[in-house]
Amino acid sequence: MPGDDGHRRKLPLKPGGLLVWHTAEDGVRRASYDFGQLAVGPRLQREFAEVFAAQCSPTGAWKTLPSSRESWLVLLYFSRFLAEQDPVPESLGDLLPEIWAAWRLSRKPNSTGSRQIRKVARLLKEHPRVPEATRNLMKKRVPKEKSKETAYNNEEFDRIKLAAIQRFRPALHRIRANYQHLEDWRAGRIENGTDDWLVGEALNHLIRVGETPCYVGLGNRHRPDSRFTAALGSDRAEDTWMRLFMTTDEACALMILLIAAHGWNATPVIEMKVPDASPDAGNEGQVIYRVELEKRRRRQAARYETRNLADWGANSPGRLITHAIEATTPARETLKNVGSSTDRLIVWRLAQRRAVYGGGVAGLFAGHFHANVWRNWRHELGGGLSLNLRRLRKTVVIAHQRQPTQHSQDTHDGAYVLPDPRTHAAAQPAITDGVTDAIELARASFKAQISRADTEASKDTATTSCSDYTHSPFGEQGLPCRASFLLCTACPNAVITSRHLPRLAYLLQVLEELKAVLASEVWNQDWCEPYLRLWDLRQAPDFTEHEWNEALLDVSAQDREVIDQLVKKGFDA
Repeated sequence: MPGDDGHRRKLPLKPGGLLVWHTAEDGVRRASYDFGQLAVGPRLQREFAEVFAAQCSPTGAWKTLPSSRESWLVLLYFSRFLAEQDPVPESLGDLLPEIWAAWRLSRKPNSTGSRQIRKVARLLKEHPRVPEATRNLMKKRVPKEKSKETAYNNEEFDRIKLAAIQRFRPALHRIRANYQHLEDWRAGRIENGTDDWLVGEALNHLIRVGETPCYVGLGNRHRPDSRFTAALGSDRAEDTWMRLFMTTDEACALMILLIAAHGWNATPVIEMKVPDASPDAGNEGQVIYRVELEKRRRRQAARYETRNLADWGANSPGRLITHAIEATTPARETLKNVGSSTDRLIVWRLAQRRAVYGGGVAGLFAGHFHANVWRNWRHELGGGLSLNLRRLRKTVVIAHQRQPTQHSQDTHDGAYVLPDPRTHAAAQPAITDGVTDAIELARASFKAQISRADTEASKDTATTSCSDYTHSPFGEQGLPCRASFLLCTACPNAVITSRHLPRLAYLLQVLEELKAVLASEVWNQDWCEPYLRLWDLRQAPDFTEHEWNEALLDVSAQDREVIDQLVKKGFDA
């Protein structure tokens, strides 16, 4: 079974061994997999361990523990299948084509079955001992099952969100009150010798070691210290460790609320780090969180995204982040105290230490959810409604945000909007109107004035001339405009003359080059709009084709430097 080894450095697989270690990409989280548990002979166990260890190595494909854990479970199923064959294969050389064909037929005809087939094939098909005929079968394409999941309706979505709020909010208030009690105790604001003082001492012990005061009794069992039991109320979880830590169900509720609020993928949410916070300049009391999201399936250049979420009070985008940090701060403090620091946002404590998480206090705190945790929510929600995080996210993307979040526009349309039943009734007119509106909006967004008369060079921006620098539609009236120069073509105060054409022609050329190399989601978010405005200007009859061509030839070194700096600032923003 997988397990955590603390902070010891482990090779993926020792010579002659059957225990494979996997260290996650962050270098902290680790898990072990004992291939001696597989229901096959020792030679096949070793061969499975070798191919598995290759994927767990620093150059392997698996960067997170969930990746290796899922493949481990699939290999467990596969080894049980092989153990039922007659004769049982003793090595990969005995994996005949008919055995592989039987394995494929034994899998359920759904997405889970297809995924199990693909994962085993991906692990074994390049192994030199696998017979060529079997390898050819492994390379045959396994069609992916089309997702049949649809978004929740409004009533279902509201029930899920309400249940999560009712689970998380009491936890927040409980932890907030007890953490404040601890702070008061530390500051000496509680009278010594009182029950409140004993509670403060117990909380201080809890945050240092993860347990309220106890002693080791008969049978080496930990028993609560009776001096504190009366002050705490009892030795039950709700009166002891739950005072400062969320339970697994409460952590699930927080994760549900984050997905329901922002439409993020489940994995980036569970792996999210505590975001950096900075005061909002000019708005006293407001905080802006810089949330970093990782999408592991993307290319490295577009793997990370950031979101700025401001907390200015109730119902603001960043308020849930504030509450999440508040509810999980004691858990992170405890892990730091015991030498297992973490920067994860969502941290919670298990009811009891499990072997799967390893020994020590850190083994009481979890960083991922097991599948059976989500099944508990069927009872929580009632009425036969089950919780599916993919459906939850799909609901947010389709019905609430109605725009791409951590995916491209093509994925948004093809995988989210078009297959959903609520889209079908009005699909054709909605799509037609949407395309028309998008084209009209793109053209209407070009608002700069075009003039054959020259303007004062002193009023030039990096791209155009400006007729009114203190009354920009993109800023506060009466104050100097601070908008990006890429927005000048969308400003009615901007004036474009023949003098500005070389820079604009060069800028259009640079943006065309960027379009060819940037990921579509990055291009659509940051560069598409200024490109479309320039393309509208290029197509307009105000300047001839000859003038555009001549302008590109007349680009000076200064023009190139100005535009290059402008584009660089766009990347740094």
